[in-house]
Amino acid sequence: MAVVEADSTGALSVKGQGHLALAVGRLHRGLAHAAEVEGARLTVWAPLLLAVGVWGFFGLRQEPGWPLGIAMAATAAGLWWRFRSFPIVVALCLMLSGFVSAQLRSHWVATPLVKSYSPDVHLAGRVSDVDRKSAKRMTLLIDVEQATGLLPEDIPRRVRLVATGSLPQPRLGDRIEGEAILLPLPLPVEPGAFDHGRSLFFQSIGATGRFTSPFVIRDEAAPMRYRLWRGFHAIRAAISTRVTAVIAGPLGSFADALITGERASIPKAMIESLQNSGLFHILSISGLHMAMVAGAAFWLVRALLALSPTLALTRPIKKWAATAALAVATFYLLLAEGGAATERSYIMIAVMFFAVLVDRPAVSLHNLAVAGVIILLTAPEQAAEASFQMSFMAVMGLAEFFEWWNGRRLRDDKAPPGRLRYWGGKLWNLIVGSLATSLIAGVLSGIPAAHHFGRLAPYGIVSNALALPVVGVAVMPMALAAVLLMPFGLESIPLQVMEQGLRSVMMISDWIAGWPHAGYSVPLIPAGSAILLSLGAAFLAIPRSGLRWACVPLIVLGLAFGFRARPVDILVEERTETVAARGADGRLVPLPEGKARYAVGRWLTARGDRDTPSTAARRPLWSCTASQCEATVQGKRVAFLKKTAEVLKPCPKGADVVIAQYPLRRSCKGTLVTVDRFDVWRRGSHAIAFTGSAVVVRTARDEQGERLWSVTPRPRRK
Repeated sequence: MAVVEADSTGALSVKGQGHLALAVGRLHRGLAHAAEVEGARLTVWAPLLLAVGVWGFFGLRQEPGWPLGIAMAATAAGLWWRFRSFPIVVALCLMLSGFVSAQLRSHWVATPLVKSYSPDVHLAGRVSDVDRKSAKRMTLLIDVEQATGLLPEDIPRRVRLVATGSLPQPRLGDRIEGEAILLPLPLPVEPGAFDHGRSLFFQSIGATGRFTSPFVIRDEAAPMRYRLWRGFHAIRAAISTRVTAVIAGPLGSFADALITGERASIPKAMIESLQNSGLFHILSISGLHMAMVAGAAFWLVRALLALSPTLALTRPIKKWAATAALAVATFYLLLAEGGAATERSYIMIAVMFFAVLVDRPAVSLHNLAVAGVIILLTAPEQAAEASFQMSFMAVMGLAEFFEWWNGRRLRDDKAPPGRLRYWGGKLWNLIVGSLATSLIAGVLSGIPAAHHFGRLAPYGIVSNALALPVVGVAVMPMALAAVLLMPFGLESIPLQVMEQGLRSVMMISDWIAGWPHAGYSVPLIPAGSAILLSLGAAFLAIPRSGLRWACVPLIVLGLAFGFRARPVDILVEERTETVAARGADGRLVPLPEGKARYAVGRWLTARGDRDTPSTAARRPLWSCTASQCEATVQGKRVAFLKKTAEVLKPCPKGADVVIAQYPLRRSCKGTLVTVDRFDVWRRGSHAIAFTGSAVVVRTARDEQGERLWSVTPRPRRK
């Protein structure tokens, strides 16, 4: 029996040898030890704590005002000043800092938003980016200077427009003019789906659209802020020409993507093969490529310097090599037109080489934490992006594994082995290390991948174990050598070696992609489940105390939350172009008309359905006439009224759900739900779920909330 008593100071203690006393004492000692150990390692926890604050900011439905942000900043500063010796207080300050940094960033990039479909807009501005998809199609990012046809308060800072036809080749900084159609930022394709409009907003883009006629270049004299990027854009174009002159066909496009980041000309079949085999990450210039290019430069410079015994023995050639590698990585960043993933990878590589310069381990959780803090304070929106989540999770797991692995190898090296055992151990370490690297990176990056893309590569460990050595030996080092030799016209030989390496990579990819269930699709796991699973992985990797056991309930809750997600019974597209409903077998069945294929494709992908929209539309459920379609969903009668029915104004009697492509104006109602053209115009796509006799309706605009990137629709101006 356990007895709780108070001593002379009033403190409570548990006496007795019962199970309760032992459990309480063990828990108390464990918590005290965890607080002491993890409190001394708050640097490693900092990115996770900042990300919690950023997620809290993005999870709000209403835009927080400046008073709240100022209060949070003042609270964090006051607590830090007065109680910074308490780890729990520092953790709270970091979470508040994440929230405040996200709020400051959102106001820094804020732009006016186009609020309605706007045809016949005469647009003039400077080209800040060009993505040529083909000879007759390109996407332009334009810094707007004038926009005739918009209200002054609606003129955005930037727009992204598609141009087609016989087009001139603009350069960065050119001033162009043309007639365009502007559209508001897109809403999620269904409530709770990825908000692409928010991603555009954080690039200061306030509208999308297309040119209705070929644009005209008015001024080719670029202002100073464009000239550096124009120069690198010209270098990039010259390198692309030289690469594709040696490596023809799809492999040339592959090589161009690895060197300059230009992926527009890669065939769709090649992309699908890489996705299904788990090698698609090779196409994106990220940490892998930065590490290989900078690592090759580091090894080459250090090897050349080591040829001189005097330099090797008397000078810090390792630091010199790190400085040279950092310079190469910087040039690669500028050459590859650094997007968010490239910039993030560069920060991580820069932190690693800076660690070498100050005599610290290059690969560690501390270095990852420093890079994560820099990224989350300067671009906190990255915390909600798939690429950051996948790379951070993978590097976190790999850093923890290699800390353990290197410690184990040091212990094993203390016993002097024989020659056979020595080389056998080297081979064993190489094989196990390679397999473990692929497994850890694949599993941990698979958590955000399952949330954002619903695609898993079950054979990724095999494909990466086979392909990455080829990429590390015959592809990326040859790419670096080719770029260095291009000024002398000697790039042909390394590019030919690179071509053979890429050919081997594609042979591996095509072989693995042909295996059963390669590129396995799964339903998107909910955001709450993904967060719990990610936190579980973090608590498994980061702690050095008993706090690591907290990963078990987090992972269990994440899995349980994912399996309990309530399926949606009916989805309505944001313009009522189409509707999809859940059939008797649980699969989604869109209307047979085949409209809004992009939205339907995203709906199917979100449910792990690999069928095309046209194939899914042939499933049995809907019965259609010239003016309407009907179906029975979960015992409820659903009626869809087409535009052709507006003149007749039919009203299906006894329909539980009525959806119309035109304004009903209260002329017809369903007994449970009514959705017409005005409803989707105001609130975006609708998701309807039946729960017994009740019905739950969610809309994309309600889920998005009233935020800076939310567009309040305005009637079209005449």
